[in-house]
Amino acid sequence: MKFFYATSLTALLAGLFLFGFVEKAAAQEAEFALNFQIGVPQGDFGEKLDRTGYGISGMAGYRLPYSPLMLGIDAGFLTFGTDRRRVPISPTIPDVTVQVDNSYNMANFSFFTRLTGRDIRFRPYVDALIGFNYLYTDSTIRDRRTQEEVVSDTNFDDFAFAYGLGGGFRVLIWEGVAPQTSRAYFNVNARYMRGGNAEYVRPGSIDTSGGELTFDVLESRTDILNFNIGFTVNF
Repeated sequence: MKFFYATSLTALLAGLFLFGFVEKAAAQEAEFALNFQIGVPQGDFGEKLDRTGYGISGMAGYRLPYSPLMLGIDAGFLTFGTDRRRVPISPTIPDVTVQVDNSYNMANFSFFTRLTGRDIRFRPYVDALIGFNYLYTDSTIRDRRTQEEVVSDTNFDDFAFAYGLGGGFRVLIWEGVAPQTSRAYFNVNARYMRGGNAEYVRPGSIDTSGGELTFDVLESRTDILNFNIGFTVNF
């Protein structure tokens, strides 16, 4: 933990020198992003889960007036797979079946500090983040013909503290005609999030034999490498 804080402070100071004193000052701006996200579990988490997650992420930030410093929040969702089976609607009505889906998911939420370049057309940036990972498994009953959800429930979940560093860049793809107008960017970034210990289950680890529900529970740190590709707009 001490190493992480020391590294983050060094990155912040270096960023202030590189971005804050080399370039001209710019006015404050709000920023919003929507991305396609890929999550690759690391270390023990990767060995035990043995799956890559796919999902979406979003960000909202505010750059301080005449500063390269941005503060904001970031949230994302990943799914690591789904089990599907057909079961009788009740033990007394075995000839009517429904579809049951078990999905294995992870949500993340972070506060971040970002040091960003001010060039309008190409903007590199570095991030320091702190937040949590939420791992959960949902079971959903669906109508077999329409695939409509009938009822769902979270049957296993756990939280883990998380922190990390990341970086990326944005490339301008659209700009309004008036001064101080909105802009749209293509955005790419990567983040390594070091997550605390959590319990979770993976695809194929729920057993319903004998009419009882049992879990093959795994436990490890929840370190993950996230890649985001999407679009950003600022005002």
